[in-house]
Amino acid sequence: MKITTLGTSHGDHTYCRFNSSTLFESGKKLYLFDAGAPVNGLMIRKGKAIQKLKAVFITHLHEDHAGGLTGIIKSLLKYPQENQRTDIFLPEKGAGDGLGAWLKTLRLPWPSELVNVKYSEPGKIFDDGVLAVSAEGTAHLPRKGEDFSSFSYILKAEGKRIVYTGDLSGSFDDFPAAAKEEECDLCICEATHYDMQKALPILKACPIKRLIFNHIGDKWHGDGEGELRAFSEALPYPCQIAHDGNVFEL
Repeated sequence: MKITTLGTSHGDHTYCRFNSSTLFESGKKLYLFDAGAPVNGLMIRKGKAIQKLKAVFITHLHEDHAGGLTGIIKSLLKYPQENQRTDIFLPEKGAGDGLGAWLKTLRLPWPSELVNVKYSEPGKIFDDGVLAVSAEGTAHLPRKGEDFSSFSYILKAEGKRIVYTGDLSGSFDDFPAAAKEEECDLCICEATHYDMQKALPILKACPIKRLIFNHIGDKWHGDGEGELRAFSEALPYPCQIAHDGNVFEL
């Protein structure tokens, strides 16, 4: 399994990082987690055929995680290939109406049989025989009752288990139970919205084999990266800091 951190920034682009987007490759198929701009162009520069995208999973509807979605859809519609079909999972029911309205405003042919809009909810949401994905609600965008509008995702493929946290709350209390209670081969954890000192005891106790910090906050850029690296050295498992265009393999 190959993982490419296309964009690794927080809410804004920075001098060295674009908005959040992470590409997973397994069984010659592509799966995208978050679609911050300019994900469409970043995939093209990496030589990734967007038509091979089987699914796109959005953790929450902030612009830095979903602002590049229309560009992805444009390429899917403009250059179709035989047997092409892509599922797009949005984290809020009804959000597809707004997406559809914007696509029509951009003069794109919508709706389309090439793209199927679905909605994330807690539990198993996707399985195409290559990759299985489950969702776990977070408190990054809290809502009343049992509804969630932000999610972590748990991926299973090629005998591996990966937890992709998405953005979390400032308390870090919503760090996914999926990474606390069951061993995972890899956790991709955001590094912007919480106090790292408070998070470290929780991370130390998790049965994680390997961790990648992604969605990197301003204070961890440049010279600050050394401080984040020092934090990570306190963890009992290997930890890396993602940059745009990094490729990791499992």
